[in-house]
Parts: sequence; C-alpha cells; structure tokens
Amino acid sequence: MKTPSTGSPPVVKSSKPPEPRPRWWLRYVTDGTPPKRRAVVRWSRIFGALGVLAVAGYLSLATALWAYYRIHREIPGVQWIDIAVIPRFPRVQAAIGAHYLTQAQSAWEKRDYLRAILTARAAVQKAPENLEASLFLAKCWQDAARPDEAIRTLQSAMAFQAKDVRLQKALVEICLLAGRYTELIKLLRVEFPALGVNLLRGEDRGFQLAEVRAVLESSGAAEAASVVASHPGLDSTAEAAPVLALIDWELGRKEPAFQRLKNALERAPNDAGIHDAYVDFCLRLDRLDEARKGAKKFLDLNPNLVPAQMRFLEAFDPLRGGDRQTWMNQCVRCLVQYRRVPAAMQRLGNVAASRGWTDLAFLLYENSLQETLKGFPYVIFYLSSLLKTGDYMQADVVWQDLAIRNAEQLATVPFLNAMVAFGAGRESEAQQVVERIRRETVEKPRERRKLAEVFVQFGFPKIAQELTRPDVGTEPVVGTLR
Repeated sequence: MKTPSTGSPPVVKSSKPPEPRPRWWLRYVTDGTPPKRRAVVRWSRIFGALGVLAVAGYLSLATALWAYYRIHREIPGVQWIDIAVIPRFPRVQAAIGAHYLTQAQSAWEKRDYLRAILTARAAVQKAPENLEASLFLAKCWQDAARPDEAIRTLQSAMAFQAKDVRLQKALVEICLLAGRYTELIKLLRVEFPALGVNLLRGEDRGFQLAEVRAVLESSGAAEAASVVASHPGLDSTAEAAPVLALIDWELGRKEPAFQRLKNALERAPNDAGIHDAYVDFCLRLDRLDEARKGAKKFLDLNPNLVPAQMRFLEAFDPLRGGDRQTWMNQCVRCLVQYRRVPAAMQRLGNVAASRGWTDLAFLLYENSLQETLKGFPYVIFYLSSLLKTGDYMQADVVWQDLAIRNAEQLATVPFLNAMVAFGAGRESEAQQVVERIRRETVEKPRERRKLAEVFVQFGFPKIAQELTRPDVGTEPVVGTLR
C-alpha cells in the first residue's frame, strides 16, 4: 500500500547530534580537521557583568554610607560625591571633624567639660589639618589646668599648619603662661625652623620678646641681655620695655627699670602690656599713689581686660591702705563677669593668695567645689592666703586635710609644706623639706632664688636663708631653722 503523495520531499533524519544552545556567557565553535566542536567562555561578557555588579555595589555602598552620615548621624557637611569619589574622601573626614567641633563647642558652653574635651579630641583625630579644632582643644586643656596637653595638641598641628600665625602665637602664649620656657626656646630655635618657619627673623617682635623672656626665666638676666643684643633694634621699641625692665630689675638696677617703663608709657600710652608692667613695678617699689593712678587709668582704657582688673585690685588692696569699698565693688564685678572663666578665676585666686585675701580665697575655694570634689587649685590659693596672713594653725589644719584628698597635687608644691611645718612649730619637718628642695634645685639657681623670694614674701626669711646657703657637700644639722 503506497503513501499518498503530498508534493513535498520526505524528511530525512540525520544521525548528527543537535547543536547545544548557547548561553550569554558561553558559545560553541566548530573548527579543525576533522571539525570538532568546543565551548568558548565569553570572558568579556563575564568581566563586563562583574564590573557592572561591582560598580553597582560600590555605588550602593556609597549611598548607604552617605545616608548613614547624613540621616542617621545628622552630619550636614557630608556630600555623596565625596564618598563615591575616593580621592575626595578626605572631605568627608573634614566634615565629620567640623561636626565634632561644633558639638564640642556646644558641650563646653553647657559646662559639660569632659564631653567637650573628648569630642574635640575626636574632631582633631578625624581632621588633624583643621586648625580650629586644634586651637579649641588646646584652649580646653588650658582652661582645665592641663597646659602640657595643650602644648602637645598644638605641636601635633604644626605638621599641617606651621605657617599659620594663629598657631604660632597660641603655642608661644601657652608656653609662656605655663612657664614651659625650655620648650619655648626649642620651639623658636629648632622645631619651627625645621618646618621652614623662622619666627625669630620675622617682623613680629613678639616672638623675639618671647625668646628673651624664656631665656630670662631659664638662664638669668645676663644671658637674656645678650639675646636682646642679638636682635638689632629690639631694645629701642616700646613694646620691649616690660621685658627689658625685668632684666634691669634682676641685675639690681631697680630705678632705671622703673624709669624705662615710665618712658615707654609716655611713648605708647595705650599699650596694655606696658600699663600692666608699670603698675606692677609701682607696687614692687611701694609707690602706692602712682600704682593706684596707673591702675585706674589702665582699667579705664581696658575695662574688660583681666590683667587690668587684677592690677586694680592689687593697687587698691585694703590691707595696704586702699579704699575697701572701691576694692569690693571691683572684686564683685570680677566674680560676676568671670565666674564661668576658669583661667580668670584662677588668676584671681592667685592674686588673693599672694595678697592674703583669705575671705576671697575661701569663697573661690567653696565655689570650686561645685566643679570638683577636690577643689584644686583653689584650695592651694586658700592655704597660701592663710600663710600670708600668719594664720598658721588653720593652715596646718587645711594642709592635713589636703594630704588625704590631694596628696598627688601637694607633691608639686613642697615649699608650701615647708612654710606650714615651720609655722606650726615643726622645724625638723620643715628642714627636711628644705633640704629636698635644695637637692632638686642644685642645677637650677634661678628657680632656687625665686623660691627664696617667695619665702621672704610670705614672711619666712629663715627658710629663704637656709635655702640659699652655699652648697658645701655636707648635710646640715637638723634644727638649724630655729
């Protein structure tokens, strides 16, 4: 039986296997003799796809990080492009540092000092080139009576901003205020020049005067005078008069020192530094009428300047015949104006200690207990004021109490221990302390002389005499202070 014809050729089945279906990442080719089929990986497509996925993942990660900073942490300065483009990422660090700085400043205004310092440190770590953060952190450390930390903070910023005048002046000022004279000399002569900044050869006389002051305090008047001579024209400037007057005073030329300041004041009647030194020398020479006139003029010219207010209080000291009501009015004004400024309050406490204003020193001490349970350093000011007024029994009671709560801080003021022990009748203990001070100041004659002046100022000339006796290499007999 035949199959009816449909007009189309019959389908012939082939024994050749069908071609596998190609994939986007794989294709098949036939080549060679005899022809053979082989698979070829489409690497270009694979790498292209991987690249697209990597870029998409990177951009997604950048977007997520941007959202974390902008939305979750609310840092306004972070831009998406700065995260996505790697070379621009330092701008993100700078924005975070600026945000931390803002938070630190806000915390400081709210008197949350610990949080302010910690946040400011984070700002400096995130953006070490941000000078504003370094300056703020240094100021915080300085107000917290930690000058060493303030100096280290600014020294770290030197690698980034050594040529910035604000950094230069802040670092020099902190070193002077903290009495770090050796470090200051090294900064001016070695560290800044190593970074291409020679402050001593510039036009700013302030740096040259800082060097002279540092040499005066660390090496003495003779060496300081030679430094003045190394800077041509420095001795003829009015602004140099306060430092030059101190050199004259150290060399025993007291009247020429005062006359130098008087002449400088005539040349620069509005210079605050000269006014400050002039009133100081008037008080040193017991020219109280001139001191009061000068202090009043100084305060009239600078009503909100802390040194002017301190000199006014010293000049109108009621214990030296000044007007008590005038003194009280100015004292209350200082307390109201600077009650939230630690540096100003500490300076007021220091003046109260040196002048014997026991009531004021005690008031400052009581107020400081609201900030810290130990009340340091105001308790030292209170103790010193008691010694100045001769209330040795009360001073001994305060000292014994301090020995329990502030033993670490008391170790830094052994001269107070000597005065308290001697005033309380424990001459043997005072002798031992004096001998320890002598050993520690063998190679520091200027420091020894200044301590002797402190003993004389507080009414202990016998201790001063024992401290300054020549070193003969033998231990003195205990009890020589009697």
